[in-house]
Amino acid sequence: MKVYISVDMEGIAGVSHPKPTARGDSGYPDAVGLMVGEANAAIEGAFQGGATEVLVNDSHAGMYNLRPAELDRRARILQGQKAWSMVEGAGPDRGFGVALFIGYHARAGHPRGTIAHTYSGRPTASRLNGSLVGESGMNAAVLSQWGVPVGLVTGDDALAEEIAEWLPWAERVVVKDAIGGSSAASLHPAAAGDLIRDGAARAVRRAITGELSPLTVDPPVVVEVEYVNGVCADFAAIIPGAVRFGDRGVRFEAEDAVTAYRGFLAGVRLAGIVES
Repeated sequence: MKVYISVDMEGIAGVSHPKPTARGDSGYPDAVGLMVGEANAAIEGAFQGGATEVLVNDSHAGMYNLRPAELDRRARILQGQKAWSMVEGAGPDRGFGVALFIGYHARAGHPRGTIAHTYSGRPTASRLNGSLVGESGMNAAVLSQWGVPVGLVTGDDALAEEIAEWLPWAERVVVKDAIGGSSAASLHPAAAGDLIRDGAARAVRRAITGELSPLTVDPPVVVEVEYVNGVCADFAAIIPGAVRFGDRGVRFEAEDAVTAYRGFLAGVRLAGIVES
């Protein structure tokens, strides 16, 4: 069983404010250490559950955060700028049997989720076929089209509520309670690691026995993103097929989740180059 692990930072236990998630902040090295700890817990659990190979995709910000020498030596690590971002390396035809999302967070616009956002600070809300969705749901839709179900998602309790709606079959590990956008009550890192290790092992075992389901998104697949201002929306809407709506919205429709994701990701990246 080949296991794919996508690791973000904002949902890690002990990371409760946006500043330490940025490379230039004095607290960033400590946040990376916590991220490494949860990644290693997931790797260990995956192998305990029956994994034969593990690929870890560093999925936060510039995507070169994890310290390779400190990771479990049984895993491979994928880092650096990637066209497919948080799902790079997963497919198609890569043979992964399950994906684990570690350190994820709630969607943009969530009223309580800690450091809640969707891919960048430019979207204020995102929807998939009419329902509010975050990175976990968008990524799961792409992976499912590539034949990879999501078996575990870890982060705060606000994210767990999202996962219960989008991926009800997935293991949910809550490592902190969201108090607000810049605060949370976290478990001790060792306690969080124990929960993640056990959850990863369960997820891999369930994948081996065929208990997990793909996220089915019926066509046409419609992604709608509302941005912080009209200029960002104008830039995102330059993509062929994109349509502006409302004051700050962009709609992109496709026949499958992968194509819709490409339109979504391109739009977010174009919005990100607008000068603030």
